[in-house]
Amino acid sequence: MNVDSDIKNRTFGIEIEMCNLERAKVTLPEGYSWSKEESIDNTDCSSNKQFGGEVNTPPLHLCCLKELHDLRSVYESMVAAGGKIKWSIDTHVHIYVGDLTVDQLKKVYLFFYVCYPYFKKYAKISDWDENIFNAKPIPTEKYFEGVKNAQTFDELQTLFTNQSKKGFIRHAVNISAYFKTKTIEFRTFHATDDFYRAMNCVYSAYRIFYYAISHELEDYQSITSYKQFCEVTGLKYDTPDELCPLLYQGNPYSAIEAFMTMPLPYNSEMVSALYDAVKANGHKEICIVNGFMYYYELFFLDKVEVSIYCQDAYCYLLYMLANGKTSLTYKDKLAWLEDYNNPTPSRQLALALYAVKLQKYFMSESARNSAVFEALKIKARESIEKTEEANERLMRLLTTCDFHVGTLEEAIKNKKVIFFNYGRIEKKQKRAFKLISENSDLKSDFSVARNDYYNLVESIPSDSYFYYFSNSPYLRNLHKIAMWNNSSGERRSAGRFLYCNKPTAQNNASTSYSSYRIECNEIVPPDDLEITDASKLMIERVNPPLLHCLQKKYIKKVDQCSVCQFAFVVKYDKYTLGGFGFTLPQHKGYDLFQLTDFCTNNAIPRLSKLILYCIQSVGVQRYLSRRMRKLCEKVISCAYTHKPVSMKYRGVYKKVKEHCTSSYLAYEGILGIYPTNKEIIEKYQKSLKNGK
Repeated sequence: MNVDSDIKNRTFGIEIEMCNLERAKVTLPEGYSWSKEESIDNTDCSSNKQFGGEVNTPPLHLCCLKELHDLRSVYESMVAAGGKIKWSIDTHVHIYVGDLTVDQLKKVYLFFYVCYPYFKKYAKISDWDENIFNAKPIPTEKYFEGVKNAQTFDELQTLFTNQSKKGFIRHAVNISAYFKTKTIEFRTFHATDDFYRAMNCVYSAYRIFYYAISHELEDYQSITSYKQFCEVTGLKYDTPDELCPLLYQGNPYSAIEAFMTMPLPYNSEMVSALYDAVKANGHKEICIVNGFMYYYELFFLDKVEVSIYCQDAYCYLLYMLANGKTSLTYKDKLAWLEDYNNPTPSRQLALALYAVKLQKYFMSESARNSAVFEALKIKARESIEKTEEANERLMRLLTTCDFHVGTLEEAIKNKKVIFFNYGRIEKKQKRAFKLISENSDLKSDFSVARNDYYNLVESIPSDSYFYYFSNSPYLRNLHKIAMWNNSSGERRSAGRFLYCNKPTAQNNASTSYSSYRIECNEIVPPDDLEITDASKLMIERVNPPLLHCLQKKYIKKVDQCSVCQFAFVVKYDKYTLGGFGFTLPQHKGYDLFQLTDFCTNNAIPRLSKLILYCIQSVGVQRYLSRRMRKLCEKVISCAYTHKPVSMKYRGVYKKVKEHCTSSYLAYEGILGIYPTNKEIIEKYQKSLKNGK
């Protein structure tokens, strides 16, 4: 193929994503259009068809100056209309490939798979993108082997078809786009508002494309360094930078919550960690924003001075009632509450709280709801009186605290110690407020501006403290000061984290529930680490949730990781070399199933072998035997590969052919071979010499 000739005719397109911009102010040339499928969340967490969106270009020619001028004008128009970029949007480049053979199309994916670590570094692909199924999931061996063995376009289409909204799994280099648009989609690049950096993405995509289709698998596999990768492809462009997530990034393992976190429920161990951090930093006050139902405020009452910035109409109503600034008379569906009503603030507050209990029975008409509602009415007096008695502390809080209606930004301007509880208002509170407002004489004009999270953390004054709970592990502009694992079994969550804009005076804030808190502060060893000193080698038992966190971080070949029953990490001096874990046996004739073994730095020669030698230590055998109440001698493990042998297990474990399948190989390991760490180090050093 003559590249110089081909590039004049081979078209490209870009999906331009920006948030915040006012669509009506954007001028689009002929052929450009707003995507009807994609909605972009703005920096205030809103999503609508008026602000923010994705512009799709028509097919463009790289050598046509007029078309490039039009493209630049679109970028400039979007920025002028208020467009901004953030972590969850990208620059997607499409290249026309409708003329390719099936073998040429396969080459693009095979090149991408073989050189994926170099792709990731060049395009600055974020870790959270890899975790999100509908973003840029890590390519697995399943797809590599499937593409390699596919003989037709139909076989390729079947391989990538799934049940997602788009209909296909979409890796960072997405060849499944061929079956919809006859293009290859490069989903590799972050968003940019700069036309010239966007063109760098286009140039990069072309160079990758032409190299891939003009070379063979053996050529891709001969690339052994990032420098060589850039040299052979000619990649030399400044691609868009990775952006730190805004506060509302949620659980990266959930397609639903990844870009729009849900409110984290009130949790006693989490608030305990928050209080410990507040004490450690010597704070005498705390401002709580978005507390919802005042759970956090009540916890801190009598401990420190509490101020409130309210963003919820229902919580504001409770404040008004408690302070006698308004009173309600009920009517229509709630007219029967008047039998228990009086003008005292405590009773007014109790009735409004009681409405939360009632709201769900007004959501729909049914025989069951009617029956339950009538039963509640019989015991209404007793329930209301108990509610009034139980909320004495809430009355005291609302009548003594420094109360404001306002946003997070306003709190940051006026207060020095802030805790922000992110999340939308709970549905039951919305429904309770609606029930009260429709069935009382309430006249409310409550309104609060939206929080805008763009550069919010960066704008916090240097003498202020900002605390925040999140289930995202990627808020790198904040400091993690406590962590909890809340997932069990499959990879459904990265855990929960307490963040602060400053490192606390007491790192990893202790809690009254410290046994459940996970401290994941491993130090990855350098590539040139020499492992020679047996006294520095340590095999440590750890809580399974901690090992699970490390599994999710360092195991990339499988989509999901399970929690072990018996967990260990291997350390050398201050470095964490890897880990391993076991669960109950899944095959007859074996004492345990070796669920996982991994290392933290694959660049260190034969480090995975060292982990296996550690598994075979006498100390590990003794511990497992004690826990299982029998002598543990043999374990079985599975290597997920389509190859005939696992290089990691070869020479250390024995392949068990009767348990091997088409998707994995089974290996048997013997425990208790190495009495001390000295023998482990000696065996490891011998394997290094043999490898050379």
